[in-house]
Amino acid sequence: MHPTISLDGRVAIVTGGRRQLGAAHAIRLAECGADICLADIAHDDDMSATVAEIEKLGRKALPVVCDISKRDQVETMVATCVEDLGGVHVLVNNAGISSRETLMEVSDEEWDAVFDINLKGTILCSQMAGKQMIAQKKGGAIINLSSSTGLNANVSRGPYSVSKAGVIMATKLLARELGEHNITVNAIAPGFTSTAKIGGRDGAMIHRGEGETDNVYSKLALQRQGEPIDYANTVAFLASDLGAYITGMTIAIDGGFTIP
Repeated sequence: MHPTISLDGRVAIVTGGRRQLGAAHAIRLAECGADICLADIAHDDDMSATVAEIEKLGRKALPVVCDISKRDQVETMVATCVEDLGGVHVLVNNAGISSRETLMEVSDEEWDAVFDINLKGTILCSQMAGKQMIAQKKGGAIINLSSSTGLNANVSRGPYSVSKAGVIMATKLLARELGEHNITVNAIAPGFTSTAKIGGRDGAMIHRGEGETDNVYSKLALQRQGEPIDYANTVAFLASDLGAYITGMTIAIDGGFTIP
């Protein structure tokens, strides 16, 4: 634990929070003193385990089932968080799905699924949580999850890359719109990660292709994979007063993968 980052008295929503990176963000924010609303598409064993980890830290953990591409469900998620935890001070737009399709081959169904969650869902959550933060008149922090593939073209992840590039522009626009309310909006762009998989359309898990690990290592300055805590530490920093004068930025956390 790192006591120099304090989120005491704050409430954070983490979407896609039941496992992998989302769970790491939620637990790290709880270590810093925040109560957590875990929003995800299902309440399963992973969700229960993450709730238990947060409660072990002496913080409140509120699990909420939510499809972030649905406006009514996002409204309910934020309202439930306010009612049960007392407000919203931090939003981590972590929920996302991947795709291994190229732009030349992607189907309408695949495109819509990726953009509904990765971009539309990010905007919907930012709208609802942002309006709550404005009403509270205490500022706030929104942290969006982009990707190194949103910074560098990756042909094998066409719609995913485009959606994550869209998150970067949405971050800049939201930072402009919400700045007058003392709400910061930033993005992080994770790179090559040790989890080695990400959820795809209809709950499928997408794993790395053969030889992909060796190929990416050849492009890294730091010869190791990113760990969930590497990203969670930056999320905690941006959520705290230590990051209060940073907004509209996308921070690449990728071991040097996107060095020009």
